[in-house]
Amino acid sequence: MNTFQLTCFLTVAETLSFVKAAKQLNVTQPAITHQIRSLEEELNTQLFKRTTRSVEITQEGLIFLNDAKNVLSIITLAKKRFEEPLVDERQFFSIGCHSNNELRLFPGILRQMAEACPTLNPVFQVVPFQHLYQLLEEGTADVVVAFQEKGQKNETGIYKELVQIPITGVLPTDHPLAEKKLLDEDDLRTQRLLLLDPQRCPDRLNVVQYGLATERAVSDLLMCGSADACITLAKAGFGIAVQPDFPSLRDPALAYIPIKDVEPLSYGAYYKSAAGKPLLKLFLQLCKEHLVSKGGQNDR
Repeated sequence: MNTFQLTCFLTVAETLSFVKAAKQLNVTQPAITHQIRSLEEELNTQLFKRTTRSVEITQEGLIFLNDAKNVLSIITLAKKRFEEPLVDERQFFSIGCHSNNELRLFPGILRQMAEACPTLNPVFQVVPFQHLYQLLEEGTADVVVAFQEKGQKNETGIYKELVQIPITGVLPTDHPLAEKKLLDEDDLRTQRLLLLDPQRCPDRLNVVQYGLATERAVSDLLMCGSADACITLAKAGFGIAVQPDFPSLRDPALAYIPIKDVEPLSYGAYYKSAAGKPLLKLFLQLCKEHLVSKGGQNDR
């Protein structure tokens, strides 16, 4: 079955004449007859009753009429689409991060970006820490948002601090320590600590965790595979989670209490260059506005 067969069938059905159909399509009558016969053989049915004097469409032909129109219409539209291909005007912007939880930081930022750029098409790449900076090296991410790392990772690209994030102890609001303003070493010694697996942990948080875990019994420590797992276990009363505190990501059922004498972490963006990249510049500006406006609040 092809488009010429369908066109011949529809034209004969409209004119009820092989002669008129041939003239309308500018082909010979035998060509029309051949196409109709081929179509009837393929469908295994008779589409027209024809005599030397008249042509009538059969009941089967009437049933096939709408199918033929629909098929021909779809094929015609498909061809037209490729004759005049649409230009893809989407502007892709790829953001790399290490945790799905961090994606919750960006809705307001992306909303404002979309208002400034209606064709914006954000793409998220969530990968483990050890692969995060590779996204920049390979050019598959426009920006990577993460805690500032030490050593060679800083050489991956430009680092721009967006906000200072305090390290807090996270515990249920009905916990005996939930009303404290600060958690000190004595407070933490009485509790099991929920820590992030060192392989999934930013360097600077790893240093904090190591200091807090020193001289603690193994039974007093519970290693978690993700920040979400730490928070879930804290909520379930398994201990105090040691976590960076993003105010916009807080759970109202939990208290977030700063840990005494622990320096905050620098959270920011890594990128190669912002020159000639208006979307990246806008993203950095909006991140600074949103995260700073919320990141300085330490109230529970």
